[in-house]
Amino acid sequence: MAKVSAEAINVYGAKIIYEHISAMQAELEGVLNSEDIEYVHRMRVASRRLRSSLGIFRDCFPKKDHKQYTKDIRAVTRSLGAARDLDVQIELLEKLKPKFADPRLSPGVNRLELRLKQQRQEAQNQVIKSMKTLEEDETLRNLARWAAPWLEKAGDIYLYSPALYELAFSSIRKQLQEMLSFDEAVRVETNVAELHAMRISAKHLRYTMEIFDSLYGDEIKPFINQTKKIQDLLGSIHDSDVWMAMIPTFIKEEEQRILTYFGHSRPLRRLLPGLKAFAANRGMSRAEDYQSFLVIWDKSLQDDIWSKLDELINAPLNIAEAIKLLQKMEIPGEDESENAVTPEQ
Repeated sequence: MAKVSAEAINVYGAKIIYEHISAMQAELEGVLNSEDIEYVHRMRVASRRLRSSLGIFRDCFPKKDHKQYTKDIRAVTRSLGAARDLDVQIELLEKLKPKFADPRLSPGVNRLELRLKQQRQEAQNQVIKSMKTLEEDETLRNLARWAAPWLEKAGDIYLYSPALYELAFSSIRKQLQEMLSFDEAVRVETNVAELHAMRISAKHLRYTMEIFDSLYGDEIKPFINQTKKIQDLLGSIHDSDVWMAMIPTFIKEEEQRILTYFGHSRPLRRLLPGLKAFAANRGMSRAEDYQSFLVIWDKSLQDDIWSKLDELINAPLNIAEAIKLLQKMEIPGEDESENAVTPEQ
């Protein structure tokens, strides 16, 4: 029975992991050519999902192999993360530029956009390097080779075993409890680190639920959607925090460039109004996002959403335990049942 359970987990894990491998491979050429920011976005998401899957199904691999796979995928996620963050910042600047079209404001915003685009070109070099490492280490190929024999067994093995439900339960509950642990800290608006940490925790919870969504069907989708809403709002808050921390540093760096080139910092005066106005805009956006987050978070607690999720992932385990108990019960044989005395007798 233990062997069958392990095989079921391996087959299920192979299906999930192969799906994310394929998603990464599909975006590889577009990422290398840097033709469209969506290639980087999709591959980054696929790499994150693959890392989450590798963590959950770590016992399916030899420790040494798992460590190497995780290291390579993490390097890809990081390099894509730097590029993606810059893509998002540039995209936002281009979207908001009409708000800063005033001749007093546009020089600062235009300079900020210029520097970000220069950084994005540099970040592409690191993206290419991590892609080459991925290719040289044959990480995706090796993972695909590992998955292949398990996928071939998929038709012969019943996947939805108690062991798989146990893995789903422990994995989802762990992430849920971690997210809930931030409840007190995120009620302080200035707790930047804790809000960011809760965002990461919500993302991990969402990915974990999505890994096991076929076990629970449509019933788990509302919880996935609710977690995504929370993750997105926390993501917007974090993006604003990054801007508000970055702009003062950017001003100092730009001042140093101007001093080096001109020997004085007077040209900086043209940039300051736009940069300060943009920082103020991000501060207002953050305040609005934070209030929206509190509303949706408090409502999720009032509606007892997370207890309901816990009940959902617990239910199959309760059924499995009941079946085990029934199997252990002594059932009378045919002869015994015929001679048994009923209460009416």
